[in-house]
Amino acid sequence: MRLLSPILPLVAALALVACDGGPTAVREVSTQSGSLNVQGTNRSYRFYVPEGESPAEGRAVVLVFHGATQGATGIELMSWMYPVADEHDLILAFPQSTGDYWNTPNSPLGYWDVPDVPFVDAVLSDLDSRFGVDDARIYAAGFSNGAIFAQVVGCTRSTRIAAIAVVGASVASQVAESCPFERPMPGMILFGDADPQFYWDAGFAGGSGMLGGRESAEWWASLNGCRPGETVSVLPDTEDDQTTVERWEYADCEEELAFYRIRGGGHTWPGSPLNLGPGFGRKTRDIDASRLMADFFMRQVLRPGSVR
Repeated sequence: MRLLSPILPLVAALALVACDGGPTAVREVSTQSGSLNVQGTNRSYRFYVPEGESPAEGRAVVLVFHGATQGATGIELMSWMYPVADEHDLILAFPQSTGDYWNTPNSPLGYWDVPDVPFVDAVLSDLDSRFGVDDARIYAAGFSNGAIFAQVVGCTRSTRIAAIAVVGASVASQVAESCPFERPMPGMILFGDADPQFYWDAGFAGGSGMLGGRESAEWWASLNGCRPGETVSVLPDTEDDQTTVERWEYADCEEELAFYRIRGGGHTWPGSPLNLGPGFGRKTRDIDASRLMADFFMRQVLRPGSVR
């Protein structure tokens, strides 16, 4: 069953919470909210579709998963991906979890049996039925707990998801040890080495079960068959925000890997128009995570026969 709410403007909400480093032009953005029944439970998601007719092959879709307690509207405003969606003709989908967390290895026990991955399947089917989706260009991104869930979606749907972007989280140990990736997976990871939630060395504030920042980079390099050892490039330090950004590059990879170490960076979305508060650490404005990942995604296409 599918239900749609009226189109909702987001500009007022953004104006209330925007902080330093906000978008260059605040404009009214119209999004819709859909409702789906998934295995007997009503689930909701928000979505944005650029104006104009869909191309014959369908539009690319970026699934963006919210962090713990953040909600779909929160990640909409934090990521502010509408300008890049318009530039690249992307559908943005912001699914809502059943509570504060997604079904991930590191979420509270009560979320472990929630059919979140089938919900994602239903969202994609719903979007395809109404707008047309390019099956070769479906991408998963997320922040914090949503970034861990993006990994889960990628590993369980690796023949459907073309690439993953991870912001504000490392790799879950259980995903690294037992996830059935059926092919190399293009990945972009943005990790603050002063994140108070997910640690550069290992673990996270909620306990163990997470690789550290360097371990995560090495795991992604292994997944993609890269030659061991990274080449580090320091990006221009354009903003006085007490952070700098390194891009780690690997050679001979089967699929593209982009790892960004944000030196001094906290639990944030780089370049976001919003701040989470001083307890989450510094946000770099030297890079724009939303623009970087959109450009990265547009280089990735799910190729027939790419399964190992």
